[in-house]
Parts: sequence; structure tokens; C-alpha cells
Amino acid sequence: MEILDPVKALKAVLTDELHIDLRENPIHCGMESESLFIEGTVERVSQKKRALLKAMELAGTEGVIDRLKVRPASTMSDDEIMKHMTDAIEEEPTLRPYGVKVEVKDGIIDLEGEVWSLSHKRLAGVLAWWIPGATDVINSIEVVPPEEDSDDEVVDALRLVFEKDRLVDASSIRPTARNWVVTLTGIACSDIEKEAAEDDAWYVWGVNDVVNNITVETGAHGKT
Repeated sequence: MEILDPVKALKAVLTDELHIDLRENPIHCGMESESLFIEGTVERVSQKKRALLKAMELAGTEGVIDRLKVRPASTMSDDEIMKHMTDAIEEEPTLRPYGVKVEVKDGIIDLEGEVWSLSHKRLAGVLAWWIPGATDVINSIEVVPPEEDSDDEVVDALRLVFEKDRLVDASSIRPTARNWVVTLTGIACSDIEKEAAEDDAWYVWGVNDVVNNITVETGAHGKT
């Protein structure tokens, strides 16, 4: 059944399903050239991606225009973000040989260029999201030659990300994926580690949803 008012339907989804307080996080929805647009700022990347996926599910639209940002952890200038990103690439041995191109505008990091594997593409995107001033990441990096994607590829990339995230003990958290939905199990020492692992999964390019079944046990694996 076609939805006659996708704007009204999307606003209902944001409040009723995603539990986003539109007074504290003003989000604007409307139609633009037959497409549904969504703009504003949310607290976490999970809210942004779930909102976009819900928008794309709505009938009666030709597409979705994404202007939704994530509130940055720190206020940074575009030049500062650019330096952090170029340093991150330079310090990552698996990315240094490639000509990953970076542009930053209003906190949005746009990645272009070529790498030889999907794992490299995904790692570059996560490194961008880890920059405290980032508000969005557009990962337009091409894989040359093209590589067939799969749930296993997503899991491999996420394991690599966990190994590099100092907030996460990669040996204690197990990611699996099915139809681009990641499920996390295992033990975290704190809510901060549990949330960091979930955010990492959302940061990975191609992930459509994350089910966080991690158990928190204070003091586990020696982390604080």
C-alpha cells in the first residue's frame, strides 16, 4: 500500500520507532524534486543510519536526500579534521601506499581514490568516523579491481577495526553478519566498550543494522 504522506510517516518513525526527541534533536523532513529529504543532527551514527534506512523503505518517493549529521565529539575546524585524516592514513601501513583523496567541508569527510580491497575501503571509512570533529563520512573510494562483497567480508573488516580500536578488546567480542546485519556477542568491561563496539560496526561501510548482544561485566579482561 502506497504511503500518501511519506514526510509524516518518516516523522512518526523517528519518534515512535527510533525514539529520537525532535525537540532536542531538530530534524527536518520534506520533499524535494520527488525525493524525500532528511536533515538535522542526531547523537549517534546508529540513529542516522537507521533513519536513512527507514526513509528509503517509505513508498511514494524517488529517492532519499541525506543531509543528516552526527553530533561531533569535539568542535574542530575543517583544517584540523583534514590533518587528523591525512595523519591517520599516513600512520596506517595498509593504506599509506594508496592515493586516498580527502576533502572536508562543514565537518563532512569525503573519501575518494582507489584501493585494492573492500577491507581497505572500510578501514579508511572507520578511521574517518573516529575523528572527533567528524559529522558525516562519504566513502566514495573505489575497489580496483572490483571485489565481490559478502557478509564474511564485513566480518573480516570489523575484526580488523576492533583490533585497532583501543576502547575495544577484540579477543572478547565476536561479530557475525547475515544479509548485512551485524550481530555482536561476547563480554565488555563497561558500557563505554559495548557502545564503542556497536559504533564501530555502524561505521563499517555496507552495514544495514547492528544487534548488540554484548554482556557487560565490570572489570572483565582487565579493562577499566
